[in-house]
Amino acid sequence: MVHGPARRALKQSDIVAREITRRIVAENLPEGTRLPHEKEMVEEYQVGRSTLREALRLLETRGVVSIRSGRDGGPVVRRPRPTDLGEALTLLLQFEGVNFSEVFAARRILVPRLARRAAERITPPTLAALRECLDRMDAYLDEPAVFRAERQRFDKLISNASESPVLELLNSAVGSVAEDADRGADPDRFTRTQRAAMAREDQAVYDALAEHDPDATQTAMAVRLASDEKRANAARRDIAGRSVQWALVEPTGS
Repeated sequence: MVHGPARRALKQSDIVAREITRRIVAENLPEGTRLPHEKEMVEEYQVGRSTLREALRLLETRGVVSIRSGRDGGPVVRRPRPTDLGEALTLLLQFEGVNFSEVFAARRILVPRLARRAAERITPPTLAALRECLDRMDAYLDEPAVFRAERQRFDKLISNASESPVLELLNSAVGSVAEDADRGADPDRFTRTQRAAMAREDQAVYDALAEHDPDATQTAMAVRLASDEKRANAARRDIAGRSVQWALVEPTGS
């Protein structure tokens, strides 16, 4: 079980950071928007420079702003990404001593569930886009980079079709944690025959989606995940048994 300290009282810098975040969201400021100069923000929030700078550093660690250096530098709006949550989750799991097998287990729950929801909601345009991905995978079996990109697009389309933003975000974060392990299942590590098998697994998922069959879709996706994990374990010497690490270092001789 994950343990943590009792909630502490908010510092002034925390309050300012939250106010800045509210403003960014309320005004729908696009990524790359430059925030006001330090002097203006100090006056607006009625705090000292050190408090403002601490607030901005906090927002930078949360992925809400990026701090540019130089004469024209300063805080710039940045949209938080699923990988930001993935990094935080990776650190938490590392301190808890969690193995990649547990990450894979969570993904075996999340991904088929997303696919199941997608089967209930998928639209003809999305099916057409998935069909295009499959066709390109078949056409580029000899070009691993293209094959990989199309497979990633295939997964993203299904995830989006689920219309479940929270599950999508959780799945992306868990996928980010598993990124190092997944490199063992990258299509460019395998033969043309093995990539063809991957494409057939994706075809089975597509067929179930096209029939709007939630049960069949969930099963097909579960089968595909099991195959991907088996390939990853074979390629990376049972990565599932290793502990999650923020920066996974390839063992000597791998």
